[in-house]
Amino acid sequence: MHRRRCIFPLLLLWQTDGFLSTGCNTGRIVAVAAKGKKGKKGKKQKQPKKSGMEWAKDFEVMPFDSSVLRPLADAAAGAFEARTGKPLDASLAGAGDLPKALYKAPVCVMVVAAGDEGPSISYANDAACEFAGKKHTELIGSATALPATVADGYDSSYEKKLDGRTMQKAKRWSISKMAVVDGELVTEDQGVGYAFEAWVRDEDGALCKPGGIVEAPPIDPAEIQAKVDAQAAVVRDLKEEQGLGNSDPEVKAAVAELLRLKALLEE
Repeated sequence: MHRRRCIFPLLLLWQTDGFLSTGCNTGRIVAVAAKGKKGKKGKKQKQPKKSGMEWAKDFEVMPFDSSVLRPLADAAAGAFEARTGKPLDASLAGAGDLPKALYKAPVCVMVVAAGDEGPSISYANDAACEFAGKKHTELIGSATALPATVADGYDSSYEKKLDGRTMQKAKRWSISKMAVVDGELVTEDQGVGYAFEAWVRDEDGALCKPGGIVEAPPIDPAEIQAKVDAQAAVVRDLKEEQGLGNSDPEVKAAVAELLRLKALLEE
């Protein structure tokens, strides 16, 4: 009896009607190669290129990069130091790029200029934008209730309410520059500078400073004393009129509130 053996078993895999089949050829080896179609990779959609005009519209020039606002920032800082002998902020001393340092200084700085339609803000740094609650593109060029003149060229303690915020102890100073007009050297008025380090939020009396700093409203001693007297009367009523003892929960709560108010007076 002759037996035929499969000497080289070969597992052949090919795709037939979507199924995988296996086979062993005992006489000869047949290699079958099935080429599968490669799936097409999805192409990323290219973003449409912006035209030069569209790009220019989206581009935002910072005040310290502006050819108009840089010299105005220099003039404002220089006029203040010439008037007071001190820089607007310690961070400006020896600054390599004064307009940029002024924009980022932790003090609100604005320049108000006169115009045919009334005063407008011709310069504002980042801290001033925080005070106003606006971007520099919105604040600079906008109309304002701040005057564009200052008596005697300087004021060291000015307060003004603007849109629910009151600037505290603002310094004001006149800003001017020398220019040649019709062959003559003249002084041109550039406006009035404003600088302040804090403002009061009128809705709750909180004191605010650049950088998101918010301090609780100052305590009025007379108001706190009135609350102490009223709370002391509550404690007496609970004990003397209602006959409650010191261990009673209602008395304990009233006494705790009285002690809290007294502590406020001692601060």
